[in-house]
Amino acid sequence: MKNFTTKDLIVCALMAAVMCVCSMFTIPTGIISVTLSVFGVMLSAVILGWKRGVIATAVFILLGAVGLPVFSGMRGGFGMLIGPTGGFIWSYIPMAAITGLASDRAEGKFRLLTVIAACFISATLCDALGAVQYMFVMNVGIGAAFAACFAPFILLDCAKGLVAAALGTKIRKILRL
Repeated sequence: MKNFTTKDLIVCALMAAVMCVCSMFTIPTGIISVTLSVFGVMLSAVILGWKRGVIATAVFILLGAVGLPVFSGMRGGFGMLIGPTGGFIWSYIPMAAITGLASDRAEGKFRLLTVIAACFISATLCDALGAVQYMFVMNVGIGAAFAACFAPFILLDCAKGLVAAALGTKIRKILRL
C-alpha cells in the first residue's frame, strides 16, 4: 500500500485487537453462535476505510488461522476456516471492503445512511456466505442452511451494523482518518 504510515500500522493493529475482543463476546447457540465479531469487522471498516479495514481484518483472520483463540468461543486454528462456520469468517474480508468503501466515499447529509446501507449489505453477505459454507461442510440443503445460518442472525447482524455505522462514523470524524 503506497504511503502506508506508522499511524496506519498502529490503527490497523488496534482495530485487529478490537475485533479479537469483540469475538470474545459470544452466546453459544449450537454450531453457530451469536458473536460481536461481525460488529467488530464493520466498526473497523467504518473507522479505517476499505484499505486499512481490509488489512486489519486480514490480520485478525490470520491471527486466528495460526491458532490464537480469537474466533468466537475463544477458538482458533485453520480448522475454523474450513469448518461449518468458516464461511462467516471468510466473509469478513469482503465485508470490510464494502463497508470501508462506503465509509471512504460517502459524503454530505446522506453519509450515515450510505454507511448504514453498506453495513446491512455486508451483514447479508456474511450470513449468506456463512450459509453456503455450512451447506457444503454439513452436507445439508439450502433450506436447512438458510434456517441455521441466515434467518436467526440477519436482523441482529443488521442491528450491529446500525450501531457500527453510527459509532464508527463519529469515531472516524474524531480521529480524522
